Amino acid sequence: MFVRPSWAPVYLGCAVLLVACGGGGSGGGGGLGGFAPPAAGSGGGGASGSGGASTPGSGGAAGSGGTAAASTVLSGRVTYESVPSANGVLDYGAVARKPVRGVPLDVVDAAGNVKASATTDADGRYSVTVAAGGPVAVRVLAKLVRGSGSGSADVAVRDNTQSGGIHGIQTNFFALGGATATRDINAASGWTGSAYGSDRLAAPFAVLDAIYAAQSKVLSTAAGTVFPPLDVYWSPDNRPAGGAPELGQIGTSHFEDRTRSGGGRSIYVLGQENVDTDEYDTSVIAHEWGHYYQSAFSRDDSPGGPHSTGDLADRRLAFSEGWGNAWSGIALGRRDYSDSAGPRQSQGFAFALDTGAPSTPGWYKEFSVQSVLWNLNNQIGFTPIHQAMTQGLKNTPAVTSIHAFASAFIAVASSAQQAALNSLLAGQRITGSSDAFGGSETNDGGLGAFALPLYTSAAVGTPKQVCVTDQADPGGSGNKLGSFAYLRLPISQARDYTVNVSGPAGSDPDFRVYQGALVGGAANVQAGSDQAKVKLGAGTAVVAVQDFNVSSANTCFTVTVN
Repeated sequence: MFVRPSWAPVYLGCAVLLVACGGGGSGGGGGLGGFAPPAAGSGGGGASGSGGASTPGSGGAAGSGGTAAASTVLSGRVTYESVPSANGVLDYGAVARKPVRGVPLDVVDAAGNVKASATTDADGRYSVTVAAGGPVAVRVLAKLVRGSGSGSADVAVRDNTQSGGIHGIQTNFFALGGATATRDINAASGWTGSAYGSDRLAAPFAVLDAIYAAQSKVLSTAAGTVFPPLDVYWSPDNRPAGGAPELGQIGTSHFEDRTRSGGGRSIYVLGQENVDTDEYDTSVIAHEWGHYYQSAFSRDDSPGGPHSTGDLADRRLAFSEGWGNAWSGIALGRRDYSDSAGPRQSQGFAFALDTGAPSTPGWYKEFSVQSVLWNLNNQIGFTPIHQAMTQGLKNTPAVTSIHAFASAFIAVASSAQQAALNSLLAGQRITGSSDAFGGSETNDGGLGAFALPLYTSAAVGTPKQVCVTDQADPGGSGNKLGSFAYLRLPISQARDYTVNVSGPAGSDPDFRVYQGALVGGAANVQAGSDQAKVKLGAGTAVVAVQDFNVSSANTCFTVTVN
């Protein structure tokens, strides 16, 4: 789910050892982020959690014996316990150890000084040379490091209920004496057989591994990709309640983009046991990373907000959520989407990604969009999809939708690839692939003039009437088919323009203006009319108008651009 912050005329794009934001670090002797490392000489094997609790590890440091060496080559493998998510249920009977890939690892002394560092490889393995003696411990942070020698973290898994500290694990302290030693480290799930224990060490690494897989899929097509920073917030207290994220009230797992206001990109992940946990629901993690992909490399005009699979959705929302679903399968190599919830994480849901909308298929259904995209990747591969997403769709004068994607895809695809897309579109009752504005679309979803044409032609200086409806939006979410009316406006001269939208008493018109991206709009709390000044260049602009009040089944507005 892509959650939009409240919109304003200037658009606003977000065990476990914890390393606190702005504190901790590798030096000094006071612990990390309030975490006191286990006492030196406390024994081997364990991975420590917050509060210093120890869980069994996979073994101590084994020296080679003989004469003491000046240094020791310490090596091993870092793993986490993965719980499969299938058919909406977590299967604790099929837990498997998987490698912790691409994360930074430090060997530290009792004072917290870093003695050696490494990054785990694709099999979770590491090897470092450390001065003999000790005691030392191995510390692994839930950060994903990619890139040659950059040392920068692409992704950090943090605890939003603990001041944004970075999750991690640390072994007990042990001595080094031989020329070689091994130390394997496993982050346990914490599952006791009927419930979770106090430390769920594997959870942050499970989240990170799904993101590693998503990044790997992109790199398989575009090897030089540089991933902008991403913070992922997971806590066992994260629950489906609105309010304060620092208290775990995150609403749902979601992606937030605050780059336009000077912030960053972030994903929030549910974690409350017996309610909704998403750390092992790799479909959910990959879906939210799909929204990150749109933000970082493509474009997403989605209004956000609540949605369900059967909705007749606004074109931008349908494409955004359909893309997220499809991407989860593309990135993970899955044909299905699974999301666990409920007592013992056993009452979730699942659905197929390839079959499309079971009823009323069309450009306004996320299931139709996900079917087109998943099957397209399955038939022809990801490269032309990536090209369309990062080139034509990123710069389209239309808003993001399946029509705009199709137009971008046609521009980079071979004739056989084009034929594959057209067949998939037709199977979901979506018409036309060469026009980003969907001018030949005939499927109105049963809403007639409130749905078609997809864009109403307008001109500078000439008032134009458009109408919206709540027929497909009885809950008043303001993000369904007919909730917005779209005007297509040719701009011949680059300058400031004033957009005015007026409607009947009781209405509260809001609007957004796009020109290759969101460039402005108005969302003032005032009845009957709203206006704003926007700077437009020569080309095509789009004005999307809605009634924030959804005060009646049908509301008509007059739009004037001068």
